[in-house]
Amino acid sequence: MGKVYGILGWINFFSFTETKEKIFSYLPWFILKNKTWETIQLKNWKQHNNHFIIQINNIVDRSLASKWTNTEIFIDKSQLPKLKKNEYYWNDIIKCKVFNIQNKYLGIVTDLISHEYNDTLLIKNDFTKNNKKIMIPFIAEKIVKSIDITNKIIKVQWN
Repeated sequence: MGKVYGILGWINFFSFTETKEKIFSYLPWFILKNKTWETIQLKNWKQHNNHFIIQINNIVDRSLASKWTNTEIFIDKSQLPKLKKNEYYWNDIIKCKVFNIQNKYLGIVTDLISHEYNDTLLIKNDFTKNNKKIMIPFIAEKIVKSIDITNKIIKVQWN
């Protein structure tokens, strides 16, 4: 959740689901607050420019809403649609080990970045001298040769 919107307790909200509005069908939401999982009861939501604004139950003014800013929400993975063979969710790719086709270890996926033309794997290798992150375009078959979610291994055409 982003910063507060207005004086009535609305909060800016950014969805990272493929279809942005789909996040509102994955209720309830959860947050980790003070090392305890809490459920969020959504009162209302609206589209606003390229994101959404939301109202949480019992949050009626700006000062109450400010306590919820810069918070990540979580959903129960069992709510997500079942995937077909060779499909995966982004969070399944995080922490996969990446090797090039010559079997050289490149690092571990720390994030995926969505761009207009293609997604990008962000890879970190703790064994290199300068701990540089590598960005590899996520282009299936051409660059990303295989993904083994079970063993958490990705093979890429990359030097």
